[in-house]
Amino acid sequence: MFASIKRRPIFYGWWLAITALFVNALLSTPLYGAAGLWVNALEEEFGWTRTQLTIAFSLGQLEGSIMSPLVGYIIDKIGGKKLVAMGFIITAIGFLCLTQVTPITDSRSEWSDPLLFYAAYMIITLGVSMGGWIPMTVIVNSWFEKRRSLALSLGSVGFSIGTFLLVPFMAIIIKPENLGWRATAVVCAIIFLLIVPAIWKLIVNYPEEIGEMPDGKASSKSISKTQLENDLVVTHDSSFTLSEALMSKAFWILALGHGSSVLLTSTMMIHLILALKAQGLTLEQAATVWGVTMGIGGLAKLVGGFVGDHVSKRVAACAFGALQAVGVAFAGFADTFFLALTFAFVYGLGYGGRAPITMAMRGEYFAGKSFGKIMGISAVPMTFFSMIAPIVAGIFYDRSGSYMTAFILIAVTGFAGSLIFLLAKKPVPPSSVQPRMAD
Repeated sequence: MFASIKRRPIFYGWWLAITALFVNALLSTPLYGAAGLWVNALEEEFGWTRTQLTIAFSLGQLEGSIMSPLVGYIIDKIGGKKLVAMGFIITAIGFLCLTQVTPITDSRSEWSDPLLFYAAYMIITLGVSMGGWIPMTVIVNSWFEKRRSLALSLGSVGFSIGTFLLVPFMAIIIKPENLGWRATAVVCAIIFLLIVPAIWKLIVNYPEEIGEMPDGKASSKSISKTQLENDLVVTHDSSFTLSEALMSKAFWILALGHGSSVLLTSTMMIHLILALKAQGLTLEQAATVWGVTMGIGGLAKLVGGFVGDHVSKRVAACAFGALQAVGVAFAGFADTFFLALTFAFVYGLGYGGRAPITMAMRGEYFAGKSFGKIMGISAVPMTFFSMIAPIVAGIFYDRSGSYMTAFILIAVTGFAGSLIFLLAKKPVPPSSVQPRMAD
């Protein structure tokens, strides 16, 4: 009897969600997850200040804000697959350029002294922007409707898993007595180039390309001729255009709320390891705490994906965002390994729970033919927030020798921003409804 039961193959969209996990883990972790390690290594070798080194991250974010609309436009034209492959190649080139970084002036305090570092970092950021979050989100989003939050959370967990597994290891090999930061950059470049053929084989832009439908099956519902003639009908093109999205309140509310959360994330990516080290932990301990934080965040993303599919996304995004902000405030007081692990739990739960919900809200509100462009434009205000906050934290540290005031200020801003999600009601696209034709 059991032999006669035909097993249904796993829907390929789930394989793409897993692919997104690996892409985000491999591409984003060395740049974002390990940002504090590169800053620490360059600070120790060249004597540059935190503010100088943080400028590189902010320039990369500025570049990302300029590139994001273009990336979204290209995705809508040629699909995300080609961009992901190009992103890996450009990121590899950027890490090879990083190995050539040296001071260019006689004074380490000159803002332009780390110019080669800025250039290399911007090349790496260009590659990650092209091949990471935006194209993989658009691809996964196009494969799902009903299980979108869960699928996106599975894909987004890659950064957390990558940081959890790789950053503590990188903290060891990046030290001068081991491989050192230059050789570590070479290893990253080689891995990125080797992974391109596999990525090219696995990624499929749209389910229709292989005879599939979103969620793995066609809808069982059909619209009868009588229904088509009744009052109002939803058209095939009942999705937002870019201009319609920009005219909606929901677009800007989501951008502001998401941006207030991203400023917390960008500050922790750059400064947490450095802050914990300044507060008494070793580099390896600080890297372990950051890895554990992202590990908890990865598990919380799965929780957030489930919650987002079953309760109000607006309320869930607000609650998780507020918890993330509380974690940032606590980071300034974490002067022991135990307190740092407490931070890891609070921040990781808030960050991880919020991330898939905000992505799913944008997909639920604006999915359609213009979603790539909408995603690209929405990254601009988010990037602005993520540019400013790390520089502010760097300036506070360089002037006072402490991150406490900066972390509290940034946490308050993020907490206030999380409340904005409550206002993000789902919009109705102007083109979604057509009046009934006269008989």
